[in-house]
Amino acid sequence: MYSPRHLFRVARRGLTDMLPALQQAFNDSREDDRLDRVFGPWPRLTVLIVTVVGLLLGYAIQGALADFTVFEYINVAAVLFGAGYALVYRHYLFHDPAAGEDDFPWLAAALIPPAAALVLVTFAGRWMDGLETLPGAPGWTAIGGFLDALADSLAVAAGLTIAVAALCYSKAWREAFKALVRRLIAFKIMVWLMVLFFVEIGIVGPILGALVEGLLGIELPDWLGDFADQLTYALLMTTIYLAIIGGTWTACRRSFARLLREGEVDVLETLRTMAESPEKRRRAARKARKQAAKEMPDRPGDGPPAP
Repeated sequence: MYSPRHLFRVARRGLTDMLPALQQAFNDSREDDRLDRVFGPWPRLTVLIVTVVGLLLGYAIQGALADFTVFEYINVAAVLFGAGYALVYRHYLFHDPAAGEDDFPWLAAALIPPAAALVLVTFAGRWMDGLETLPGAPGWTAIGGFLDALADSLAVAAGLTIAVAALCYSKAWREAFKALVRRLIAFKIMVWLMVLFFVEIGIVGPILGALVEGLLGIELPDWLGDFADQLTYALLMTTIYLAIIGGTWTACRRSFARLLREGEVDVLETLRTMAESPEKRRRAARKARKQAAKEMPDRPGDGPPAP
């Protein structure tokens, strides 16, 4: 089980490094630019056009395929962005001799505009469909539905980030794609379980109500428990999604030079390891050392002396 506090630190570390990189990538100095190597002579305009066209085309296809159940779980615009950016980045990283270790901020920051646009469009769609309200609750509790919708909207940015990273950090793209699909399926199952426990069933609200009633003898209204479940879900899912985004950024930045040298980095495994708390990693390392010591064959002469 991952620690929410550790995930928050992972998210903060990556996100605080992201803003300077964005400013660096989209500066006005032509002498300090790398994006033109990937996106042509007008890289910023190209990124803007790609973002707008990708959104329009993606949601047009999404609407045309709305009758197919599978597309309720797939954001077509995110798939288009992920595939397009991965192809462009792979061509640059693995076929352009100009690719260097200092290119990461430019390449990664160019993915921020479409990711941010996807979050905004997804949230706007949830808003127009109507945010969830609690029956019998005062109006101010609508903030719970607002935060839940915002948390869910971050999922598409998290998926896009990890997809581009997984596909770019491996020359063997077929194996990378298979590993990515497995992780995304596991991720979807995790989200479904979170929704089940914190939204559909609700575990925080009943526990909170029982504690308050048992300790203070005060019976809380039913909507207050549901509101607590909403806030808990929003807090946990926002932390998880931001940890995925920030952790992927950090993992990719740290291993970018290795990618250029070796052509292969298991960024998904690196991200999984980063998500574990330091205590858990230390326990795993101690266990691995003990296991290695047990499996190590005895060296000649280590046994008891012959009589």
